[in-house]
Amino acid sequence: MSSGKRYKFNGSTFAVQTGEGSPVTVTGASATNPVVISAASHGFVLGTVARLDNIDQPTELDGGTYAVDNPAAGTFELAGVDGTGYMAFDAGTPAAQAFPATFSDFCELTGMNQQGGGADQIEVSTICSTAKEFEQGLSDTGTLQLDFNLAPMEDVQTALREAELNGDQIAFKVVLPTDGGTCIMIGTVQSTSFQGTVNGVWTGSATIKLSGQIFWLET
Repeated sequence: MSSGKRYKFNGSTFAVQTGEGSPVTVTGASATNPVVISAASHGFVLGTVARLDNIDQPTELDGGTYAVDNPAAGTFELAGVDGTGYMAFDAGTPAAQAFPATFSDFCELTGMNQQGGGADQIEVSTICSTAKEFEQGLSDTGTLQLDFNLAPMEDVQTALREAELNGDQIAFKVVLPTDGGTCIMIGTVQSTSFQGTVNGVWTGSATIKLSGQIFWLET
């Protein structure tokens, strides 16, 4: 048998954001790559997802939802966020805050499929080109398809329907067994559906349009 690593679907966990915890006060945001947030006694761990609010500057960070990387005493990084050139930090009124996402395990999940959307191809052909020329544009992390046994009153399925209605971004977290790592995805719910057949169980599905990067963090 091959010695290459593999991870089973069963034994992994898949969790969906179903709310937010108590906020912590943000006292700084660096103009570096990646952005480092200052927040005393934040208690965040690797894989925490947090929404920033009431930040006057840099405006790029205000209202965004981010994966936490390299948490330390009093600071944490925003995974994949390049703050080079950002304005100096200025807290809003009331104080700038970070709201940690709360997650619920999706035990009704029967399958998931993340499909990348591919990167844009920007044509840069000129009068001197001998064939079409292209530069690669921004990548598209595509969509996330979830299939599940229907249990509409459970927290996760309620959260999916609410997110579809209000258009808010929510986070999704996959934790592979042992040392397989943690995956963080953020997106908006495009659609939900459910169906049933004779001699079967009610099932449902949800399609999420992913936004930004997909983050794999070491566990």
